[in-house]
Amino acid sequence: MFYCPPTDIRVSVDVGCKSHQVAVGLSSGEVLDEFSIDHQPEGFRIFFSKLEQLERQYQCPVRVAMEGYNGYARSLDSMVLARGWHLYNINNLKLAKFKEIFPGAAKTDH
Repeated sequence: MFYCPPTDIRVSVDVGCKSHQVAVGLSSGEVLDEFSIDHQPEGFRIFFSKLEQLERQYQCPVRVAMEGYNGYARSLDSMVLARGWHLYNINNLKLAKFKEIFPGAAKTDH
């Protein structure tokens, strides 16, 4: 058996109104950390400090999957994008409902 190095650091954020649950793992499947942050500047500082440390340690890009853009995630999602990290929208009930009401071809632009 051979070792396959990770290709990215995967971060999942379960967004809440006062705090957010965070899980961090590698693309190889290894879970690195799970923690909660307050929806406050200090919580965001902890979030970015931990992820930047892992980014340096593993020399991999960070990819963040978050429950939704804007809303309670608004300030955190803009800070993620400002760092140049990929941000993915997951489990968005409003988006699913919109697609149900207005079905159409997928967009081809970025």
